[in-house]
Amino acid sequence: MAVKNFEELTAPLNPEERALLPLIIKGMENHKKENPIKEPQIIKSLNEKKEALGLTKKVTGVRLRKMINFIRSNGMAPIIANSNGYFMSWDQQEILDQINSLNNRAEGILSAAAGLKRFL
Repeated sequence: MAVKNFEELTAPLNPEERALLPLIIKGMENHKKENPIKEPQIIKSLNEKKEALGLTKKVTGVRLRKMINFIRSNGMAPIIANSNGYFMSWDQQEILDQINSLNNRAEGILSAAAGLKRFL
């Protein structure tokens, strides 16, 4: 579902982006907590191979995050993110920490929405 006021950025994955999901998952398998990969590195790697991958548009940070969210939301791979970058982990505590981080961020967004309601 696209987010109001951000429709183009948050549109559902297109067929090209869906085709990248296995490649992103495979690439993440090489990155653990000790050697995470940052978003700009992933984007650069994908865009350098744009033609070979059959992409008509460059991958952006927003769309990469949308793809990673899709992977997580559909239980395709345990991709973890922290200030050091992205990595894959099967460690139960790291997965729980990621879940808590996502829940905390969601609570912050809901709190901002509640605050804005006071102006209605």
